[in-house]
Amino acid sequence: MSRSLTTTLFLMLLLAGKGLAQERDTTAARTQEPDTTAVPVATLRPLIVTVSRVALPANEVGFAYSLVTSEDLMIDRPLYSVDAVRKLQGTYIYESNGPGGPTILSLRGGEEVFTQILMDGVKVNQNGGFFDFQGLTLSNLDRIEVLRGPQSALYGSSAVSGVVQFITAPGTPGPARLGLVAEGGGATDNGGSFRAAAEVSGGTDWLLYSGSLGTAYSQGIYDVPNDAWTLEGSLRLDALLSEKWSLLGTFRQINVESNLPVRDPGATRVPLDPNARSERDRSVASLSAAFAATPKWLNTLRGSFYAENFVYEDQRDDVAETGDYPFSIFDADFTFDSDLRRYAVDYTGTYELLPAGADGNLTLSAGALWEHEELTDRTSGEFGEGEQELNRNSIAGFAEITTGVIPRSDLLIGARVEKYEGLSAEVTPRASLRVNAVRDLLDLRGAAARAYKAPNLQQQYLDNPFIASNPDLEAETSTSWEVGADLQLAGRSVTLGLTYFQQDFDNLIRTVAEEGTTRQINRNLGVSRARGLEWILQLRPAVAWLLGTEGAWVSSEVLDNTGLPEDEFPEGEALPFRPDVVANVFVEWAPNARLTTLARGGYVGAQTVLSERFSGERVELDPHFVILLRANYALSYRVQLYARVDNLFDTEYETAFDRAGIPFTIAAGAQVGTHSLLR
Repeated sequence: MSRSLTTTLFLMLLLAGKGLAQERDTTAARTQEPDTTAVPVATLRPLIVTVSRVALPANEVGFAYSLVTSEDLMIDRPLYSVDAVRKLQGTYIYESNGPGGPTILSLRGGEEVFTQILMDGVKVNQNGGFFDFQGLTLSNLDRIEVLRGPQSALYGSSAVSGVVQFITAPGTPGPARLGLVAEGGGATDNGGSFRAAAEVSGGTDWLLYSGSLGTAYSQGIYDVPNDAWTLEGSLRLDALLSEKWSLLGTFRQINVESNLPVRDPGATRVPLDPNARSERDRSVASLSAAFAATPKWLNTLRGSFYAENFVYEDQRDDVAETGDYPFSIFDADFTFDSDLRRYAVDYTGTYELLPAGADGNLTLSAGALWEHEELTDRTSGEFGEGEQELNRNSIAGFAEITTGVIPRSDLLIGARVEKYEGLSAEVTPRASLRVNAVRDLLDLRGAAARAYKAPNLQQQYLDNPFIASNPDLEAETSTSWEVGADLQLAGRSVTLGLTYFQQDFDNLIRTVAEEGTTRQINRNLGVSRARGLEWILQLRPAVAWLLGTEGAWVSSEVLDNTGLPEDEFPEGEALPFRPDVVANVFVEWAPNARLTTLARGGYVGAQTVLSERFSGERVELDPHFVILLRANYALSYRVQLYARVDNLFDTEYETAFDRAGIPFTIAAGAQVGTHSLLR
């Protein structure tokens, strides 16, 4: 790897004070630390920090959301972080090269660039929205929050279909506590893997800390190895300087190297590529200062930084000469090197007009943000050398009201005005209402919002042998509404949630052939719609058993294909790469305090894809159903063994056209430390 473990450690120490997790859960980290000597008498509703400028209890959230807790992560034991959200309703994971390769996430049938990804409140998408989950282990996580539906009113561009936030675990008061985890695995088709991580946490009444170092490896399933290597480190600091002042910071460094054996046409129609590789290095850091001017008035100033270096390299292997292929195959000596830097400063003021516990709460939040992006792209190889430097600024102002002044209801109203340099200003309002229709039994909710995604710098200005610039691009826009209901019976032994949504997408940016040239160009082409039904059902018939199902039915439709290839985007037909159903069923059994087992079946319905990933003929992929098993056994409070089985019956399926899915895979590991499922 280009950055060694020593470099990562040095950066962690150097930037320790420059990281930030979200300031809204600092107090919770201090005041809700579990007392292991007390007998629990009630289950507290979790606080959801992604939905608003103030943390809201789960039963006051009017938008559809999902929460993956640290306990969920310990039961599931995912190798990579994206596997932890694969099961969630409305979520689809697309592995373009098959298991272990580049991986994207889409929500509610939206484009891959329509999901905002956050790490401790810091935006980590590339400019314009793309994010590759390949190789991300993200150790030392406290939880993952997924908010579905348009959220541009809170997070600006790219939060069109939803937001996924990874939140680093806070430190625990007391002496340093060390945790170690190591695992290894294999599959029927190659698939060797291992992971190791060390975590530490501790602190005093005024300073808490947590940190981790980890590495992971995945061979991939093809004869030409994927060889994805990961090295990552994280650090979080929470400092209470006085009754009015506090600081909160996080830093995370992630380095992923990988071979890319699968070409765009697929894995079997052309020979695998032994020469293509990529490397992606990410640095995420921010620092926030919170000042409580009065018990009702909180001011927060935050600075954040995100850096990403991506390198793609390939060497000519004359694959086109081995056969007469009716499609294009990229085969050349070529290197692409891209550096992104993003700096942001934002202020948020929150004032409690009516405090919680009064006759309904009433909180006003408002603030502003400045952001600067810098992008440098370099190309070299047989097409010649080139370099292009781009940058732009953006500013935003936002305001939000959350209130419960109407009995047994929670209302959220907010809006954002955002202006990117060279683009028109965008106004993105949103509103949600949650009503407790039957006390402690049935909640009804509804939400509506507008969202947008600004074109990225490459789409507007990148000019190279393959892509032509288009500075006249406009933002993609979206409007959405949803209604839902949440029902709890028998003292929460039965939980049911249903959500129906509809979202319209306008002015979509598509990559098409530039007239009269061999290059491609981005244009505002296409209008589409997605609608669907999301559900979650959980049953606890006995203390030791938990059963459930979670999933979504999504229907997408091309409404206007003007300017697009009609054979790829026919009007009235489904958008490519969107399964009609993604769902799972599970059974969790914990017969005693030491053993926890989980069996889960995952179903991905039929979908239409393009044969060459970005273009080609429309091809139908068959649905598939795979079963996984998990087992965790606590030898003691400090030692835990676990095993993971994926695709128990070695079902054959495709993640995309001519790209195989994961085969039968098994892994086993051990965890040593204070973090354990044993209570």
